[in-house]
Amino acid sequence: MSKRARKAKVSETGTIAIYCRLMKEFAKPYWFKILLGAFAGFIIGGAMGAALRVMDLGLNAFETGIKSGASEKPAPIIQVPLKKHHSAKASSDSGTIPVANEFAPAPEVQLTSEPLLSPIAEPEKEISNTIRKRNRLLQKINSLFDRFGIDLTIDQEQALTLPVVVLLIGILFLFFALQSIGELMNRYYLRWVGSRIVTDMRVRLFDKMQHQSLAFFSHNDVGQLISRCTNDTNAIERVISSSIPELFTAPIFILVAGQFIISKTREAELQTQALLMILFLPFCVVPIYLLSRYLKTFEKKVLERISTVTSRMLESFSGIRVVKSFNQEKYEYSRFREVNEQYFKSLRKAILADVLVHPTMQLSAIALASIFVMICYRYQVSFATLAVIGFAAQQAYKPIKDLAKINASLQKSAAAAERVFQILDTDTTLPLAVNPVHLKEFQSEIIFQQVTFSYNPGDQPVLADLNLRIPKGSVVAVVGQTGSGKSTMANLLARFYDPCLGRILIDGYDLRDLDLQDFRNLVGIVSQDTFLFNDTIADNIRYGKREASMEEVKAAAEQANAAEFINADPSGYDRKVGERGNLLSGGQKQRLAIARTILKNPPILILDEATSALDTVTEHLVQEALNNVMHDRTVLAIAHRLSTVKKADTILVIEQGRIIEQGNHRELFELNGNYRRLYDMQFAEHE
Repeated sequence: MSKRARKAKVSETGTIAIYCRLMKEFAKPYWFKILLGAFAGFIIGGAMGAALRVMDLGLNAFETGIKSGASEKPAPIIQVPLKKHHSAKASSDSGTIPVANEFAPAPEVQLTSEPLLSPIAEPEKEISNTIRKRNRLLQKINSLFDRFGIDLTIDQEQALTLPVVVLLIGILFLFFALQSIGELMNRYYLRWVGSRIVTDMRVRLFDKMQHQSLAFFSHNDVGQLISRCTNDTNAIERVISSSIPELFTAPIFILVAGQFIISKTREAELQTQALLMILFLPFCVVPIYLLSRYLKTFEKKVLERISTVTSRMLESFSGIRVVKSFNQEKYEYSRFREVNEQYFKSLRKAILADVLVHPTMQLSAIALASIFVMICYRYQVSFATLAVIGFAAQQAYKPIKDLAKINASLQKSAAAAERVFQILDTDTTLPLAVNPVHLKEFQSEIIFQQVTFSYNPGDQPVLADLNLRIPKGSVVAVVGQTGSGKSTMANLLARFYDPCLGRILIDGYDLRDLDLQDFRNLVGIVSQDTFLFNDTIADNIRYGKREASMEEVKAAAEQANAAEFINADPSGYDRKVGERGNLLSGGQKQRLAIARTILKNPPILILDEATSALDTVTEHLVQEALNNVMHDRTVLAIAHRLSTVKKADTILVIEQGRIIEQGNHRELFELNGNYRRLYDMQFAEHE
């Protein structure tokens, strides 16, 4: 087997495996609607088969009735030449007027073996065959109506009457109406299932990414992830919603139409020719198969490129302040145009392969149809038989073409489904205990026990052999230069990451042994990079406690020194804060974040440089709010401004992931070490 053939086989198997998994994981809950759609497909096929039979009877009856009617007209008078007799001459001689015309009507035609009468035999033979065909046809019509319990009893001695023709047409319309109802049911239920599958897939994809660790988002571009949830799922939805109904009905149509064509060709004694046509039929599908092999590859590149386009747009719009402040609109435009052109080049190849599918198959089908018409002409097949076989062939050709197009479409959506399953199969979630400990209250202490951590395996540790004890109700501040590991301590305590070595204990329990939801309820975080949702102020405050009343929200805002600016706006607590809180100032956003934490009321509080980006006046307001939220809580404060941690019970000085100094403000100041140097530098900058 060649390398290309092996690659195609692997690709085909992969596509089949992808859709088997798709049906197993997402379609199984909706099996009843799938059965209804499939049942409707059988209704469509049965109605089409019956309609073909009635059409066959009607066309043949019409053609046979015309021939039969023509044969029942009165036969023309046949004149034969008469020989001259001697009596004529005698008559003339006797004075009788002779007959001027040499021809006289024959009083009687004798069906003898004389050569003169032989041309009459062929018309009578044709008339006899026509009558026999009509009689057999009328027998079929009577038999057909008998199946439906209708006693029609058409007289076989008469030509087909107009009421019978009208009745056949009415039955034909009835079957087509039944076929339309079946098609309506088939398309509705199966398209419903297709749309429901993709909707569930999108929800599951979002849920899966929500539960990934922070390391996952650190290594994956957010724009790429958004594209997986939108562009990829949309590609799957377009294909599945339109392809599933045809996927169920097309085989039924092909079988029904094929069975009818075989039956009619047997009647016309064209079995050998029809068999050859069936053997050549797969050649119509071969071009489609060859083109669809490449569609999956092209479509995967298209999805990758559109992900890059989405990522570039998201990055540019998120950093629009930086773009404008540095006057880089043209640069961002050129970057976006470049990735957009790359997307178009990939899309162009996919479009070319897709649009070639239909004309190549149509040309093949026209060639086969032309050959069949020539065969029918050679063997003098009647127009009625040719018409009904042609209609049946058209009914078979359309689903064959649909199946080929479905294959191409499935190849395209398989690329999107493969990218979606890559996310669903990714598991970077923190490991959960099989029998977790449910800790509802924090009672004694937090311990960092020989904790070592690095963000990537093999990298230099960010924290190395860290040991720390934080008693309940104490305030521990961590200071140090940028990159020393301060925020990493906060991330480990919040269990956004797990230590590579060592462990973190709370009340004697390893964080990895606790129920994660219970533990997160014990911890509140206020960070420098405050994130607010594009919602009202009230909903942002109650984000950590969705059931909180309006009175509780207002009380939390009062403690966070946020009530004044909230009430100053006419909309009050119903005011929208904008995307990421962009309609508020930095100090206002920070106070809302503090109010959110106050309302949650956690016993353990993590402050990650919560005031480092504020001016002096705003910092004073925020610090007062922080003092309110820190009251009677255990606090780990990551500090940049040392003036904010002078009242801490313990101050840790970290350098290169290790604690190099530890004590309160007075002790460290008198130690005249790194803390004193940092303090003096900030004091000098302040002066």
